[in-house]
Amino acid sequence: MATSKLNLTFLDRDNEAGTISVHGTALSAGNFATQMGLADSLVAAIEAITLMVKSKDSRIAVETSFAPALPTAVYAQRGIKWLVRARDTGGNPVVFHIPGADLALAGILVGENMDLTSTEGAALVNAIEAFVKSNDGEAITVQEIVYLD
Repeated sequence: MATSKLNLTFLDRDNEAGTISVHGTALSAGNFATQMGLADSLVAAIEAITLMVKSKDSRIAVETSFAPALPTAVYAQRGIKWLVRARDTGGNPVVFHIPGADLALAGILVGENMDLTSTEGAALVNAIEAFVKSNDGEAITVQEIVYLD
């Protein structure tokens, strides 16, 4: 069943983070204001009982969980990954990982870099640039995608 998700991050006196993640009702145009009010009340109640300071409040409109069969490929491991390096329109770096790099795709690698003109590479770059924003909300441009293990 689809749900929404509230993620909170709090910092302690040593600047170490503690997180809370809870699911709520999936958000829609019809219930958005009510659910945001309920989330605000929960955040306030949590803040009232902790000594730590809130550093992040993230709300996901719809989160859907899956129960898939686990992959059987020997190299289907989270430590084998793609590192995506991009920049936003202000020149700020944007970096994230994609776990489980599939190196068996024909023609996808040029040395340690993904060939961004390959079918899969171009599709990924187009999808990233169409959806992903920087922390400032700016559009990004993918610079490179590198294989890491």
